[in-house]
Amino acid sequence: MVVVRDRKTREGLAAATEPAAKRYAAQLQAGENPWNTIDRTKVDAATIAKTPAPPRLIEPVLKAAVILVICVDLKVVASTDSELPRVGVISGASIYPFAWNVLLAARHEGYAGTITTLAVAQEPAIRALLGLPAHVAVAAVMPLGRPVKRITKLKRKPVPEFAMLEKWGGPPLQSGG
Repeated sequence: MVVVRDRKTREGLAAATEPAAKRYAAQLQAGENPWNTIDRTKVDAATIAKTPAPPRLIEPVLKAAVILVICVDLKVVASTDSELPRVGVISGASIYPFAWNVLLAARHEGYAGTITTLAVAQEPAIRALLGLPAHVAVAAVMPLGRPVKRITKLKRKPVPEFAMLEKWGGPPLQSGG
C-alpha cells in the first residue's frame, strides 16, 4: 500500500482517473454497463473524449485526507485462472478483502472511504508516478477521510434477485432457503 498525501501526486492520480471516468459516464449515458469485458462498448472515442468526467468520481482523490493506493505483488499472488480465455479475477481474492478490511478499520476509527478502480486503467501512469516496480499491479485507489455525511441506508437488491439455488438460472434463494 502506498499512502499519498502530496497534492501533486494526488493531481496525478486524479489525472489518471479522468479518462476512465469519462468512459464510465459515456457508457452509462449510452445505456451500457461500463467497462464490461463481455459486451464491448459501442461508444466511440470521440464521444468519450467530449463526455465530462463526473466530479464525484474525481474530487475524492483531491479532497480526501489521504489516498491509499492498494497494490498487489504479482510475484506472490496465486492467479489460478491465468490460463483461462477470459479476464482474470482470482488475483483479487486476497487483495480486495484486505482493502475492505482497511475500510472497516477506518470506519471503526470514525473515517470513511471507498474502493475505486478507475485510475487503474492508466496503470503505467500510476506506476511512473509512484515508482512502482513492474511486478506490482495497482488494485485500487482508496480516498479516505472524515465522512461528509453519514450514510444511513444502502441501496441493495433483494437477495432473491441475485442468488439462485443449485445452478445458474435455478430458483431464487428465499428467506430460510
